Amino acid sequence: MSNKALTQQVMALPLAERVALAEALWESIDAPAELAREERQALAEALRRDQELSDGTVEPRTHKEVMAAARRAIGCD
Repeated sequence: MSNKALTQQVMALPLAERVALAEALWESIDAPAELAREERQALAEALRRDQELSDGTVEPRTHKEVMAAARRAIGCD
């Protein structure tokens, strides 16, 4: 059966059955392993940056300083 034919059949199902099918399909995808890796990397980066701020390796900037730098970067200063 072609993807198009299958899609037409699935779309003809009642809403509750389509939702149940969509949930089952979503749960069958192996994305959580990749997402977990990305989340761990993001957390490690956040912890590293927090440590840099805590130990004085980097100086924090105010919102005003960040916005001024952003405006300069895009030529709106």
